[in-house]
Amino acid sequence: MRLAKRGQFFVKSTAPMVALRLGRFYCPARMNNRIFPRCIVTTLLLALACSVPSRAQVQPLSPKQPGAPWPDWELTDFQPKSSKFNETYGLNHFRGRVTFVALLATWCSYCKIQIEEMEEMRKEFAANRIEVNFIAVNIASGASEQDEFTSRCSFPLFQDTELVDAFGLHQGGKDDYYIYNERGELTDFFPFRGERESDLASPEGYANIKQAILDAPFQSRLSVDTVAAVKIDGIAGRTYRIDFSEDLGDKKQWKPVKTVTIDADQFIYVDLEATRLRKQRFYQVEEVP
Repeated sequence: MRLAKRGQFFVKSTAPMVALRLGRFYCPARMNNRIFPRCIVTTLLLALACSVPSRAQVQPLSPKQPGAPWPDWELTDFQPKSSKFNETYGLNHFRGRVTFVALLATWCSYCKIQIEEMEEMRKEFAANRIEVNFIAVNIASGASEQDEFTSRCSFPLFQDTELVDAFGLHQGGKDDYYIYNERGELTDFFPFRGERESDLASPEGYANIKQAILDAPFQSRLSVDTVAAVKIDGIAGRTYRIDFSEDLGDKKQWKPVKTVTIDADQFIYVDLEATRLRKQRFYQVEEVP
């Protein structure tokens, strides 16, 4: 099973008339009923587009800051047990699952123990049907001793080079650990000898890393910008069901309105029926296994 938990969210929309008035402002009154809803959709999408701040003004996050995307490197996988052995690829291949990345060196005795503990943790998660990617990047200077790692684990191992410099792209050092969610966003960073114990050979370090991995899954979110525009902030490739309720009380009777498999991390659904009927609705979204 995926590490992500199924969740429900709802948002009350309080502006049913705003969308209608905007639509009428931009759409002539003489338009027939078929054209009018299309005008509403155009108006809503235009309003949403205008509300998005310019990305050019956003400063890039440090690779070690939560929320930062994983670096876009491609290296050769030297793990013979890997399905992509001897192929050159990058972290985007692991998108869709929580991913644990370790920066290590084959000539380091401490790293050899860490590799063995990573393999034990991988087996523990697999036994509990929890899907997590484990990978290690070998420092460029350790290329001649790759068998020190391949004999100790079964997960993908990448050979860094001076040209690609994955260590530099992560802005990390040997024995640093990075944990990413299914969207490739950093959820936790464990520097070597940081404030939290990260030595996987110690009970405390093992427990810290394990809990950080369990806390990493992305929690899909639902927001409603108007009565008709429902935005899902989820994970590309997964399926979600949108429900609605017109009951304003505590015990809502949910009804399905749309089931969709999204092809991007964000998806906007326009509820034309709510707009047409001028209904105030609550929404919730649930991931479909």
